[in-house]
Amino acid sequence: MKLTINQVTRSYKGKKAVDDVTCELTPGVYGLIGPNGAGKTTLMRMLADVLKPTEGEITLNGESIRVLDDRYRDLIGYLPQDCGFYSYFTASKFLRYMAALKGMGRREADRRIDELLDLMNLREQKHQRIGKFSGGMKQRLGIAQALLNDPKILILDEPTAGLDPKERIRFRNLLSDLAGDRIVIVSTHIISDMESMAKEVLLLKEGRLVKKEEPEEILKELDGKVWQLSAKADELPELTRRYLVGRVQRKGDGLKARVISKEAPIGSASRETPQLEDIYLYYFGDSPESED
Repeated sequence: MKLTINQVTRSYKGKKAVDDVTCELTPGVYGLIGPNGAGKTTLMRMLADVLKPTEGEITLNGESIRVLDDRYRDLIGYLPQDCGFYSYFTASKFLRYMAALKGMGRREADRRIDELLDLMNLREQKHQRIGKFSGGMKQRLGIAQALLNDPKILILDEPTAGLDPKERIRFRNLLSDLAGDRIVIVSTHIISDMESMAKEVLLLKEGRLVKKEEPEEILKELDGKVWQLSAKADELPELTRRYLVGRVQRKGDGLKARVISKEAPIGSASRETPQLEDIYLYYFGDSPESED
């Protein structure tokens, strides 16, 4: 299975939200990374066939998804950034409603709903109204609806938002299990979620694809350029003026900072192993959301 994005552009009122993106995706997990406004959601909505490209085309195994139409949509599971729940629906009623929209039979839907409620640790909330759910419970329910039709292409926009660290670990393990024969595309600001499971990372900046590589390869760019140092708190403005400064930890009247620099920023700085958060800082000049 091969999903091809061929010179795809999407414009709004003359501005390109996605600008001439070309790449090929095969089964595995892909991390779509970039700052707000980079075009991630627009690209994912085109892959989910919610939006049409202004230019270019998307094909599956060489056939345009416009031609495939419903046959393509039957293969997709999609979690938008805002799932738009009906607060008066119960979890099971919502999933039955979504199953009907996906053309699933009642018996098949009931079996699948029970499986997914167990998988998402929502069995006890099956008959509870969604309006009483926490943010994390709503997110897990949204993931469940994306998995209802056992999709071959899974498109998830910020799926770990609202999940606690334990839930995120379970979700990462789930995606790794699912990815064997599926194309899984995940947009996230929590970069650590991608480091251990992404087959490739796609860096998107101002609508353009600036990098598509395996995490191990992309990290090599920063070999010998990531440092940790200790400094006084009042030295932070000067550090941020001179260097790319990532994670900062306050220690009384001092601090520890992670810095990207070709040379040691100060004599006592120690080299650190590059992480994807450092790559984010290197390409986008800002720190992504922390896991803490």
